[in-house]
Amino acid sequence: MMKYQFLLLLFLSLSFSAQKAEFSNVETRKATFEFHKIKGPSLGTGVVGMQTIKAFAIFIEQESTDHSPEIFNKVQFEAMNFDGKKSTVFLCIYENENGLPGKILDHAKIILEIPIKNNKIIADLSSLKIKVPTNGYFIGFEWIHSKENIINGTQTDGPKPYNPAISGIQIEKPNLFFFDRNWQKDKEQLSSSLKIDVDYLPEN
Repeated sequence: MMKYQFLLLLFLSLSFSAQKAEFSNVETRKATFEFHKIKGPSLGTGVVGMQTIKAFAIFIEQESTDHSPEIFNKVQFEAMNFDGKKSTVFLCIYENENGLPGKILDHAKIILEIPIKNNKIIADLSSLKIKVPTNGYFIGFEWIHSKENIINGTQTDGPKPYNPAISGIQIEKPNLFFFDRNWQKDKEQLSSSLKIDVDYLPEN
């Protein structure tokens, strides 16, 4: 149970309010990111990386449609850092391989620097032309196990936690997967799903 001690319901100071906030744009590997500082904090749930846990992801099922294949447009999520420092993480989109995350789609492993403050982050992936798999896909984050990303604290034993913390939500049907030597579904259901919104564009 030690490896899950930092995956308990994190009382992240994340706001889900619709009020306007300051933002800045950063160009990274042809993807554009907006960082909106969150004001008026409220309680949320979420996950952080661990030495024993490399990544978290959720499954998104694609509905069959008659129009042309789609490409990923924008991905929106909320994140924060502990210790008052920046962190880096990979945003990843995976193939659906027998109900588990499989190969990362072409151009779909994108490094992102998470600012110090609590942020709503909007990633514009439209220029990457990443095709949306017709059999569904997994989307999530791969933590970078660097000295800069370690969360400092009083912990002296057990796996070390890593920034950033990604916001989650509780849903009726748990939909959270993690990588610990291999991909598996989170049976502890501490956070039922990551709070990620995705939209698409028709492929030209």
